[in-house]
Amino acid sequence: MRTLHHPNTIGLCLAIFGTLLLTPDTLLMRLSELDGFTMLVWRGALSGIAYMLIWMWFTLRVERKMPTFLTTSFGIVVLCQIANATFFSLAIAIAPVTVVLISVATVPIFAAILSRIFLGETLSKFAIAMAVLVLIGLYISVLGQDETLIALDASTLLGAVLGLGVAFSLALNFTIIRKDMTVPFVLAIGVGAILAAILGVLCADKLHWPPTTNMLAIAFTGIVILPISFGTLSYAARFVPSSTVSLIMLLETVLGPLWVWWGIGEVPTDAMLVGGGIVLFCLTAFLINQGWIASAQSPDPRAELDQYSTKP
Repeated sequence: MRTLHHPNTIGLCLAIFGTLLLTPDTLLMRLSELDGFTMLVWRGALSGIAYMLIWMWFTLRVERKMPTFLTTSFGIVVLCQIANATFFSLAIAIAPVTVVLISVATVPIFAAILSRIFLGETLSKFAIAMAVLVLIGLYISVLGQDETLIALDASTLLGAVLGLGVAFSLALNFTIIRKDMTVPFVLAIGVGAILAAILGVLCADKLHWPPTTNMLAIAFTGIVILPISFGTLSYAARFVPSSTVSLIMLLETVLGPLWVWWGIGEVPTDAMLVGGGIVLFCLTAFLINQGWIASAQSPDPRAELDQYSTKP
């Protein structure tokens, strides 16, 4: 029972919950049928408002305090959210999804490097091995989505660079939240989302009100999925290393296409199923290993009882 209350276990559970909640996001994006900048506007504005409401409820109503937010950490988290939302929308708009997803899958690598620099945290050999195998599985899975050869042109290269920008911004976001426990990250992410939406308004050629069905899809992901999932994932980074949260997040890359298969009938290829199986196996092994670590680090209840017992 003590293992369930261990910080490592709490962080893992939060990260798994946030990732699983995020998995239908790709399906809803497809159902909305919006272009990149229009998607950025609606997702950013709706999720930003939801983040703000969540922050106001917990901070002003429950905790009844006003945190200090004019800090460097707060500004970095805001910039990370702007970069994350903007780069992903632009990358999907100009480059093959395959290239973008492979680039975004480097999040654990950036997270491990940043955690080492800012926090002095290192990955175990087992975690490094699992991360390498997960990246191989993702490479197999993502490349299996395209049957034609990807042309190496300027748009593809720019999409890959933007995808790396998404990975770096996510990793930096989780690392800063773990480093500075006082930063009101929900408020920071909300501000960043709204600023990203404003940027989308400035860059979009034409904005329009989507049809009701499309609007319901984008509204659900903006109001429910994004705030709760990323809020939970960010909170998980306060209990476990950002590289661990980033590694678990890669489940979304594998499970997302299954939602698309169920929702709109896009059948996954054999390569996607094989690569996804590798990822799921490695992440399961990693989570079991982390559970053993948490169990080993938890105090033995019998030891606590012994200290109160008297010897004859």
